[in-house]
Amino acid sequence: MGENHLTYFKIENFKRFDSFEMENLGQFNLLVGDNNVGKTSVLEGLLFDEDGAKFLVRLIHCLFTRKLLVDDPNLSISLNLNLWNAFPKKTTKPFEITFAYVESQDIRKIKWDLIPFADLTTEDYKLLSKKSTFPRDGFQELVFKYGLRFSSINGLNNFYPLSNITNNELIIAIKDIQNYIPFIATSDNYDSDLLNFYYKQINTDKKKRKEFEYNLKTFIPKLEEIRTQKFFDDTEMLGVVLEDENGIYPITRFGDGTIKLSRILLEILMAKGKRIMIDEIDTGIHFSRLKDFWKMVIKLCKQYDVQLFATTHSLECQRYFVEALSELGEEYQKDARNISLLENAKGEVQSVTFDFEQFEFALSIGANTRGGQR
Repeated sequence: MGENHLTYFKIENFKRFDSFEMENLGQFNLLVGDNNVGKTSVLEGLLFDEDGAKFLVRLIHCLFTRKLLVDDPNLSISLNLNLWNAFPKKTTKPFEITFAYVESQDIRKIKWDLIPFADLTTEDYKLLSKKSTFPRDGFQELVFKYGLRFSSINGLNNFYPLSNITNNELIIAIKDIQNYIPFIATSDNYDSDLLNFYYKQINTDKKKRKEFEYNLKTFIPKLEEIRTQKFFDDTEMLGVVLEDENGIYPITRFGDGTIKLSRILLEILMAKGKRIMIDEIDTGIHFSRLKDFWKMVIKLCKQYDVQLFATTHSLECQRYFVEALSELGEEYQKDARNISLLENAKGEVQSVTFDFEQFEFALSIGANTRGGQR
């Protein structure tokens, strides 16, 4: 495991959680549990950054990618302070993240407080309340000034932004600040960002390009080459050249599973040395390809020092996770974890971490590894 990978994570007053923690984390972490138990919320919490502005932008970006905010430039949405109601469970309390990295094992904590309207000056309130158009260059200074109090163990106090802006202006801000957001939503499909990732990570690197094409052959057996090409209304896309055929086809022709695999392979390269969160990792992947799919993902994460957090509610996905690790060997097994999310009678969610041997044994005897209620 890399020095920037997490070994411990705890989040308080976030989404549905009063308090939730995970211990004994590995490099390859599969989170399982019933629908609505909070798996996606855990992934969103794992987007945290010690830079409060980046964390805010990542969370807002997730609302867009999960279609909880609509990308419509003609629609004005009220962010004001109310957007943060989507994140803290109780807006009268701060939400906190506690974590430890492999490198130090020291427990560190970050806390975010909402600023009540009563604390704002009249001029500040006017700025936050009116609908304004912010120039691109000044967006961060004007918007990331009020709305959220951020503090850390170092005693820092900074203010980060919220205001009434249009979706289009918010998207501009995200593009200005985000760089790369390591979260793959269940609904993510082909988009222009895949082409951007390809140009950044693959196009000029022959070794990576061949590796990318080799991995995609699991889903496109006759694949000869991936290259960029304009299709339809002159839209540039990833194109597929097949053996014994003279044409070139848009990668979207080969189905959701191929698009899902392409996105994961490219985004793992973007997340080199960091962590990546993938919601419902098996969505769109046919069961007959799940074992090979898992082997590719795990090997690539190992190769590029990426810590993986993925969710599923499928027992089948768990079984193929174990089968893939069994074939890959001890080098990979020692850093693999299954983390079951369990909800008690009070509605509190707790986690149970299985290492590879415990998880393999639990599956072999039919024990519950999928979470649920306890």
